Amino acid sequence: MSLSHLIHREIIHINPESTITDAARMMRDEKVGSVFIRENDTFIGIVTDSDLVRKAFTKGLSLDTPVKEVMTRPLIDIDIEKSVMDANHLMYFNQIRHLAISENGEVTGLISVRDLVKFFLSSEEGPMNAIGDVIKPLTVLTHRDVATIDASATAREAAQKMGESKIGSLMITDDGHYIGIVTEADLVRKVMGYRLNAAEIPVGVIMNTPVIDIDINASVQLATELMETKGIRHLGVSESGRVIGILSIRDLIGMIAIRDLPRFVSE
Repeated sequence: MSLSHLIHREIIHINPESTITDAARMMRDEKVGSVFIRENDTFIGIVTDSDLVRKAFTKGLSLDTPVKEVMTRPLIDIDIEKSVMDANHLMYFNQIRHLAISENGEVTGLISVRDLVKFFLSSEEGPMNAIGDVIKPLTVLTHRDVATIDASATAREAAQKMGESKIGSLMITDDGHYIGIVTEADLVRKVMGYRLNAAEIPVGVIMNTPVIDIDINASVQLATELMETKGIRHLGVSESGRVIGILSIRDLIGMIAIRDLPRFVSE
């Protein structure tokens, strides 16, 4: 299937001189993880929640800093006639979650990693079903070395830890137990979007609790459906009722990309 069936033509955007607070509020209000940057009717870049956390949060930039200072440019785009699998490869290997779609050399829309997941789930003969031949796939995909932070730590400390490790979430602990999870989106929408002091807000206040988890023996399809239903990108993985690791949406599209790599390279 070509990307023409999945494209979002309404592109949420701001201008380069808008502040990082403007971007955070737009992400919060629109419930999205990125906004495009447009200058003189041309899309010149993108700012994501990862950009705001790693380039602004961790460096203590003023909330009035122009978004052009932290945006990612140039835009990575893909022609609308390319396949969904081609888009999956570009997202995975470029470590991005939002991809511009172009027609005749002009950006006319976008696609997100969630769109890919929805498509893969709805396709009866798609790659999600093909992964069914992998024995206990969640065992392979689960990250057991879970990055954590104490509930009393500040949002700034959480941002710094995410930035240093280049990860999008941290498990929140209290007395050695997992009690919640905080993500880049939480930092952007709940702290930056309301112009709160990141150096004072404990992550225990903004975390998501309880941790949504899935048994390690479950299928990839079930894990993907749970992420889609709950609108989350990170999922706890449990064994015998205890969370022992974490799974991300990037891990899922990564398995699909790697299994399809011979076809992608040959073309």
